[in-house]
Amino acid sequence: MLPLIAVLLPVLVLFLGFAVDVAHMQNTRMQLRLATDSAARAAASTLSRTDSLSQARTAAQDVANANMVAGLPLKVRSEEVEFGRSEPDANGKFVFTSGASPPNSVRVLGQKTNGSDSGSVPLFFGRLVGASSFEPTFTATASFINVDICLVLDRSTSMKVNIDSSESGLYTNDTRFCKPPFGDTRWAAVDRAVRVFTDAIDRSKADEKVALASYSSDLSKTLPGYCGVSNRAATLDEPLTSDIPRIDSALATITGNVWNGNTNIEAGMREGVKALTDTSRARQSAERIMIVLTDGAENEGSAEAAAQACADQRIRVHAITFGDFANQDAMKRVASVGRGQFFHAPDPTRLEEIFRELAGQVARLTE
Repeated sequence: MLPLIAVLLPVLVLFLGFAVDVAHMQNTRMQLRLATDSAARAAASTLSRTDSLSQARTAAQDVANANMVAGLPLKVRSEEVEFGRSEPDANGKFVFTSGASPPNSVRVLGQKTNGSDSGSVPLFFGRLVGASSFEPTFTATASFINVDICLVLDRSTSMKVNIDSSESGLYTNDTRFCKPPFGDTRWAAVDRAVRVFTDAIDRSKADEKVALASYSSDLSKTLPGYCGVSNRAATLDEPLTSDIPRIDSALATITGNVWNGNTNIEAGMREGVKALTDTSRARQSAERIMIVLTDGAENEGSAEAAAQACADQRIRVHAITFGDFANQDAMKRVASVGRGQFFHAPDPTRLEEIFRELAGQVARLTE
């Protein structure tokens, strides 16, 4: 019996040592995965807030270094932090493309190998069978989607017409011509619908930015100073901001002012392009969305040309027509060229539903 024990004891010790090393290896892999995941998420979060690759890389390295793997901080080299884009393939699976621009993803390589700054992981008993260390690696990818949005709203004279009216517009001798859009007007319905949108955006956890532009036509030549105002074809009423209540304030300012004009949708969209490409406010990594609304048919400019300009600048255009007098076919083409969606609202209830739906789409993008 004793000879048998003498023979089996070294084998038992070897198996116990192997079990200890296996547990150590599993624990190290878990620590490496946690450290690498944390580093990738920190880098993606920093990039989404700052648009700075260098700051994002530093964040990844700092967080990795703060995590212990096999008793030592994880060291990540600069070249082990990659930037690129993650886009869904045909099956809906997101695929990372290194170096693609603008970046919306960060991939971090965490490794404990002989050639890495962190070194390999020594084993307790593995050296007895010729394996003194093991070299785990792990790759983690973290993505984000920021969204910059510009609302482009029609403030032509017809927007002062009551919702239930069959009028397509107003004449200059109409008492409403020189007044703000008081009463149950089309503009009032748009005001309410846009506030449904901004309320939803403001309540979301994502970091969206929103701008507001409005358009009609330039009346400085045809009706200079009429009603005591000088009307520009389009204005940027609030540049991109994450302070969403500022959009509501800008909307209230438009509501309280006197304005008139024809329907130059292109002018409004061009203001939107400027807002979404303003390097002092727009984020290079953000998805760009323009929401264009009209109650009529453009009689100046080319909205399709503006939609092409949007497509060239990575801006997705969603087009909304409101009421019976809007040219739906023309705005369908605008949405098609702008790679967006077309919506028609025959009444205020549907208009609010559309803006609520668009806010929901933005929220799903950033989840």
